[in-house]
Parts: sequence; C-alpha cells; structure tokens
Amino acid sequence: MPVNLANDQVMGHGSAMGHGATSIDPPLNPPISPANDSLTGNSLTGDSLTGDSLALRLLTTDFCPWANRFVYWLKEPIGWFVLATLVCGLVGAYFSPIGWTMAGALVALIAVGMVWPLAAVNVVSCSLRPEIDTVHENDSCRLIVSVLNRVPLPVWGLTIEGYFDDETFDTTSANVGLACVPPMCRADYGTDVRPTLRGRYPKSPSFVACSFPFGIWTARKRIKQESSMTVWPAVYSITGVCPLMGRTAADEGEGQRGGRSGDFVGVRAYRRGDSAKQVNWVASARTDSLTISERGAPEAAELDVWIDTRPAPVLNTRIRVAASLLVHLHQTRVPMRVRIGDRLMRFGNGEQGRRQILEALTDIPLEGIPLSDTTSPLAQRSPSRPSLEISNSVCVHDPHAAVRRAGTLRHVSFNQSTDLATWMNRFWTEAGHDRCVA
Repeated sequence: MPVNLANDQVMGHGSAMGHGATSIDPPLNPPISPANDSLTGNSLTGDSLTGDSLALRLLTTDFCPWANRFVYWLKEPIGWFVLATLVCGLVGAYFSPIGWTMAGALVALIAVGMVWPLAAVNVVSCSLRPEIDTVHENDSCRLIVSVLNRVPLPVWGLTIEGYFDDETFDTTSANVGLACVPPMCRADYGTDVRPTLRGRYPKSPSFVACSFPFGIWTARKRIKQESSMTVWPAVYSITGVCPLMGRTAADEGEGQRGGRSGDFVGVRAYRRGDSAKQVNWVASARTDSLTISERGAPEAAELDVWIDTRPAPVLNTRIRVAASLLVHLHQTRVPMRVRIGDRLMRFGNGEQGRRQILEALTDIPLEGIPLSDTTSPLAQRSPSRPSLEISNSVCVHDPHAAVRRAGTLRHVSFNQSTDLATWMNRFWTEAGHDRCVA
C-alpha cells in the first residue's frame, strides 16, 4: 500500500546501561510520476517505437526462461562476489599467486558480509503495532516498532519490511530503517505513516532485515508479533440534509408515526376530524362512547442504495463517495437498505452502525467484485421508493420530483480528478439543481 511518511525521522528510546537509541531518517522510495517515468509517458508510444522496436524486443525478451533458476543467484551482489572469488582462484591456480590473495580477501569479505547480518537479525526480537487499530485513508497514524536486543553489543542497520507492502509494491522494499539498537535493552521506535488506500494490513508477512555492513547480502527473519490495522475509506463532510426523505409514510422501516394505517398500537377517544373507518365499534359499544383505533406506521420509506463494485478505474473514488453518503445518511437517521454488489445489508444505529458501514466498504477488494447479473439492481426500482445508485455517477431517484419538475432521475457525475472534499460538501445542492460536476 502506498504510504507517505509524514515524519522524516524515526524516534527511539531505550533504557539500559546508560545508552539511548539513536535515530536515522527512514529510507524512502520517491514516488514515480507517470509524466517522469520513461516507461509510461510518450517516450514509448507512437513513432518512437517504430525505429527501435526490434532492439527493444531483443533487450526485453527472455529467450531462455528455463535457465532462470540457475542464474537468479546473480541478482544478489554476493553472487558476483562468489563469481569473482572463483575467477581469482583460477588466476591463482594457473597464472599468478596474487590470485590466491585476492580470493582469500574476497572470502573474508563474503564471510563478514553474511555472518554479521545473520547474527544481527537473530539476536533481536521485534514487534509491530499501530497506536490505533482503525484509521481513515490519508489520516496520519503512528506505527510503533519495538526491538529487544539480547546481546551486550549494539546492532546497526536493521530495517523493517513488509507491513504496508501489497501487490503493487516490491516485497523487499524497506518501510522503516533503524540506525542503531542499544545493547541489552528494549527500544521503541515510532514513525508517522499516512495510508492512502483502504484495506486490512498487513497484507503480507513482515520481516526484520539487515544487510550491514557491506550490503552484499540481506538476512531476514519473520516478525511474529504484529498487530493488524484497518484503513477505512475516506469520509468527506456533507452539508444539508437528504431531500428524498421525510415527506411520505411507508409500510416498513424504522420509527413509528401515528396514522390511519400500520400496526395496531392502542385506542383513544374520538377527536373531531377522525374518519369513521377508524372507529373501533366493539370498544365503542363497551364504553358507550366513540373510540378510535390508534395505529402506527414508519416515519418514511427506506432509501434503496446500490453501490456498484464492478472493476473500474474509478472504483476507489466510487467507494469514497459511497462511504461519505452512507455515513451522512446514517448520521441523519435515514433508514436505508444498502446493496453492496450482490449483498443486501441493513445497518444498526449509532456508532455500531457507522462502523458496520465502513467495515463493509473496506472489505470490497481493490480489484472489485464482478456482479452475477450485469443489470443494475435498481433498474427495476419501485416508482414509489426513493433510491441512490452509486456507480460512475450518482443517480438520484426522487419519486416526488415529477410534482415539481419533469423527470424523477438526477445524475451527478464525478471522476478521478474530481475534488471530492468540495464536491461532496455541496452534493445535495448539486443533486437538487441537476448540475453536473466532472
């Protein structure tokens, strides 16, 4: 997952034998801009490919895939050192004794470069935990790395890998680097991270790694103690109230309103204006006075909401729009029946219901969920029920709009470049005035 380190320095503290944990700037991989990436701009498109296409194919084609397992060891720097040692040995055996000297020096360098990292990762115990277990996208949170050094020597050059890595990142890229861990103590290091994509982390195993001092080989050990963190979709504030609700009664939903239909809730004395259909004649005969049957009905019809989870470039933007709308509707106590993909869901009240909404949206895979039926579930919408359809645009179906203006559907569009904070803030105004923001 892409992570922005808001604090450029990893802080540490330890307590043993008068030593304090030192700190360094964590190694950061600069983001690659498509405009600056030589493989994504116009440099490999159009006429530029025609002249060099043959050379490009020759340079990028794997002609001997069966031999990869025999040469993969050369991807590590230590592979070249081993190869150089063999060459020096051949030079010493057939040409000059100086080759043996060079081979011996390389063997010593390889031994130190392998033994030190291997010992470093095995004499420490690491744990990872976030200060809070749930955050929203682009919200800053603090990740705590706790390292226990069991030997009377400091350990240098440790890195923590894998906590925020996913399929779009190299699994060996380091997230946090530690300059030095003091001897015989437990040191806690904290760094501010800013997750930019929803999900449950870690998605891959985390490792403590070390390639100090020469960087020719990296030793890794699995971190067994790591706490999970859930990143919810970003939620933007919305002003105003939903104009679809509060005007009509319904046969089902939450909340009771006295009326002429619905469930029987009791009897009361007759009041001028009551309909004769509401008179309870049995109770009236028993009390020798007109008695009215009191009934209760829901305050308003449930709002049908459908969230399109099909794969699309704007899927993540779509989920953020859905999270903002659902949280706003939930806070204003609008009864909803939400369909996320093929799942039909209803949520509770209060903080528990808000959490259920965000958890359900977080669990949508980043690649989307293909629907079993390509037809929108709201395509056969009831003409008397208000509805929202969140796809590449937000379709607002207001059954009472025909009374005020022609048509009952309003489309409010968005795309990846839309400023969602401003767009969502005035959403109900845009929907009411039938304006398109793109």
